[in-house]
Amino acid sequence: MTRRASIAAVGLACFLLFAASAAASLPTITYTIDGISGTNGWYRGSVNGNNVALHWSVSSDATQTTCLAVVNIPGPTTGTTESCSATNNSGTATVVTPPIKVDATPPTGVAASFSRKPDFHGWYNHPVAISWSGTDATSGIASCSSMTYSGPENGAATVDGGCTDMAGNTADDPVQLAYDGTPPVLSAVSERSTAGANVLHWTSSSASDRVVVRRTSRGSKSHPRVFDGHGDGFADKKIRPGAQYVYLVHSVDQAGNSSSVVTVTGLPKVLTLQETGYVPRAAPNPILRWGRFRGAAYYNVQLFRGSRRIYAAWPTAHQVGLRTTWKWAGRRFRLTPGRYRWYVWAGLGPRTLARYRAVGSATFIVPRH
Repeated sequence: MTRRASIAAVGLACFLLFAASAAASLPTITYTIDGISGTNGWYRGSVNGNNVALHWSVSSDATQTTCLAVVNIPGPTTGTTESCSATNNSGTATVVTPPIKVDATPPTGVAASFSRKPDFHGWYNHPVAISWSGTDATSGIASCSSMTYSGPENGAATVDGGCTDMAGNTADDPVQLAYDGTPPVLSAVSERSTAGANVLHWTSSSASDRVVVRRTSRGSKSHPRVFDGHGDGFADKKIRPGAQYVYLVHSVDQAGNSSSVVTVTGLPKVLTLQETGYVPRAAPNPILRWGRFRGAAYYNVQLFRGSRRIYAAWPTAHQVGLRTTWKWAGRRFRLTPGRYRWYVWAGLGPRTLARYRAVGSATFIVPRH
């Protein structure tokens, strides 16, 4: 190394040492922030309830400074930058803070919305989606709640939800809804046929359930509603003698849930000579009825099972009721399951004259119960 190069190297080393010494001896500046830390670099106000406060700290060797001990950062603000400079014999140091963001205000206008209207009379009976929305003027909305409600079942269920802004402030808007997704249960549905009505009875899972009864007669495709109400029974008085009916019964709870449909058959208690297009099945202890015959003083009724006569009577009225059992020709009979045919003759004049005029005949079936 030449003498000139050696001198240059020594000079450079001295300069670097002097620069490092000067830099190391500049004033030291630090700061702290008195505030409630939020999220995403935001502050959500001050612990003491006042403005967020910036506290500068400068080393004691500073001979001059622009720093205030405390700088209040009023909110809301999307970003306030503060700086501090301090000078000593070695020079001036400056520290600049990153933007200080303050948002202490929760989101506003927070409200819940349902994905659809209630299913039935203010009740939901299927899962329903609920979402919340809102606005935030300073930091903006970070997220809002959303969920699908499917229970628990309650007539006034409370569902919590709301929105959170970027600073971590939250605003809630709990909502209420009536929810019931369980169908009612209809049981013990029965039918009893009388001369004037088909009487239905049932048991529902709640006294508040509404029961709907539809009826169709054999051979018909219509299903008119004959009952819609509360209670545990219904007497259908609008029936035709000799007609066979089918009843479709189901219950509906206050939320609109429907039970399974139960089907019962109303067999005719009163059998007539009218043509029905089918052989009717008879209710227990049927009543045989026919139209009045002009001039008849009495009637002769005969009942056959196959080719065997098992019953005969001479009523003065235009009907006769069959008992559970009876005696005929020295033997006791009853209506066992099978097919029967009955005949009616009108008796004209005194019975001793034995003057008869045929009224008609018909067939019926006694079903197995």
